[in-house]
Amino acid sequence: MCPGLTSPGATLHDEVDAESPVAIYAEGKEHAMAVGLTKMSTKDIKEINKGIAVENVHYLNDGLWKNNKFV
Repeated sequence: MCPGLTSPGATLHDEVDAESPVAIYAEGKEHAMAVGLTKMSTKDIKEINKGIAVENVHYLNDGLWKNNKFV
């Protein structure tokens, strides 16, 4: 959701268009906790600050994460 990406402590590093792949990090963490596609540009995320900003495609402990055949 947009407010989570614009709250104090949050950082949007680059300007990207809608439908761009992005990695999502928890504050202070080194590794991404999710990967997704932006539903709006970062400019709109900052200006509108409402609604879904990123549609998650993969996140920690999802089915792909738990499939350890590749580890």
